[in-house]
Amino acid sequence: MKLETKTHSTSLDPELQSKDSVSTTCQNCQKDFTIEPDDFSFYEKIKVPPPTFCPECRLTRRLVWRNMRSLYKRECGLCKKNLISCYKEDVCPVYCVECFNGDGWDQYAHAQELDHSRDFFSQIYNLFKLQPRVYQLRIGTIINGDYGNYVGNSKNSYMCFSSIDNEDVIYSENIDRSRDTLDSLSVADLEQCSWNIFSTKNYNSQFMLRTNSCIDSSFLYDCVNCQNCCLSSNLRNQQYIFRNKKLNKETYREALDGLHLETYSGFKKAENEFIDLYKNAIHKYAQIISSPNSTGDWILNSKNIFKSFNILDSSEDVRYCMRFVKGKDIFDCTYGVSGEFLYECTGVGSNSYNQLFSMLCFGSKDILYSISCRNCSDCFGCVGLKNAQYCILNKQYSKEEYFELLPKIIKHMTDMPYIDKMNRIYKYGEFFPFEFSPFGYNETIAIDIFPINKEKSITMGYNWKERGDRNYSGLVSSRDLPDSISDIQDLILSQVISCLNNGKQEFQCTNAFKIVSDELRFYREKKLPLPRYCPNCRHYQRLVYRNPMKLWHRKCMKDKCQNEFETSYAPDRPEIVYCEKCYQQEVY
Repeated sequence: MKLETKTHSTSLDPELQSKDSVSTTCQNCQKDFTIEPDDFSFYEKIKVPPPTFCPECRLTRRLVWRNMRSLYKRECGLCKKNLISCYKEDVCPVYCVECFNGDGWDQYAHAQELDHSRDFFSQIYNLFKLQPRVYQLRIGTIINGDYGNYVGNSKNSYMCFSSIDNEDVIYSENIDRSRDTLDSLSVADLEQCSWNIFSTKNYNSQFMLRTNSCIDSSFLYDCVNCQNCCLSSNLRNQQYIFRNKKLNKETYREALDGLHLETYSGFKKAENEFIDLYKNAIHKYAQIISSPNSTGDWILNSKNIFKSFNILDSSEDVRYCMRFVKGKDIFDCTYGVSGEFLYECTGVGSNSYNQLFSMLCFGSKDILYSISCRNCSDCFGCVGLKNAQYCILNKQYSKEEYFELLPKIIKHMTDMPYIDKMNRIYKYGEFFPFEFSPFGYNETIAIDIFPINKEKSITMGYNWKERGDRNYSGLVSSRDLPDSISDIQDLILSQVISCLNNGKQEFQCTNAFKIVSDELRFYREKKLPLPRYCPNCRHYQRLVYRNPMKLWHRKCMKDKCQNEFETSYAPDRPEIVYCEKCYQQEVY
């Protein structure tokens, strides 16, 4: 395992190097947190000082820079093509993919001279506001996918976010390698599914929670390798199970037909029954599958994962991370695909290597404090560059000049830190300040993971986006829609429907929505009713089933079992939570 540290040579304060755990206080939330010996070892490898923010506040700080779902109409700054961007007009210039990748602009036009009389963070922020970048994150080949964000290699993707290698997918988030699927969250390898949450490899199955490799099923919790099952939990290798009872084929079909899932009233009744079923089921302390030596939740086919969530596909030696695929030796990273030796980064990948304190940088190595760079190396404090090397604040230097300046910049960042309005101190070793984010807290993924209100956001010094007026005329009331999908006419495609929440969910509810043609086709083929809530409200309904990105120390709830574990089920929650051994004994 080779790691080059030439671009950021510094060392830990000897007093902070430790073979033991060290407790310190977070300068953001003022709570104590622990820095583990393995943490110190990694910080020494990459030559950075230990953090002054706790893991939760570090995660929040990265999340406030990730706006996935709040989109705005804009024009490309060069060709004037209409775009749907995550950046408002007053944030920064944006280009379409063709213009950004083309030769029609000078990527060094806004290069900044180093100013040792000003802190370095402010200089990066000034460059951030001037330098064009791609209007939304799009990686690889995207066909018919303008309405979405953070999408890679997809075809016919509509209103999907953090979506990788999908086709014909609608209204989904954190979805990979799936086809003909809608309204799903944190899933992979699905086909002809809807309302799947934390599930994989299901086919023609609806409303599945933490369920894998099931076919022709609906309303299942924690089931594996089942076919033709409904309203059941904790099943393994079963067929024709209804309400956790074995039926023959004919009786099962009669019971399923009796639910009338083609009607909204029947579907909602089944959903309410599922909620009770979920509460009374046995819950494994964590969904950790084929991942030895791991703590966290939703960890698949990986190893040595520590306090991390949604880590997939042969990741290894990962700590304090969220939503990473194929990562190795990464700490404090969120939303990435394929990277090694990464620290305090978000939205990185495509075989990135040795990136520190950076975001939206792909195919790049040996870069620090950079944003929206592609295929770059040896860059510090750069924004919106492609195929560049030896740059600082987008200014080109020789190799010798670059490496001579690096230790001076690091020292300058330490000697002249940025101090924000809440008196938080940002030296070398800290991610970008909260207040530099171009988004409101409630526009970003942070509001999903750590929901807070406007008052709390302002108290913490985070940005907040005021909601604009959403007045629609000629709305069709969702309450007046026909109950059965068989009574829905094609006219619905041209109508605007009011959301049942009617804007009561503050920033999340869009008040109204439309049914798109592929969505209507899916409902008709699967004999499912039209939704009554807007896509955003449906997303937040799914989030209810996601556990917090936190861990609590608990004991197994099985009688006489003394096993203890770290779990994302808080001690005051009502679910029945078992350790691995007791869960296996009960379910298998």
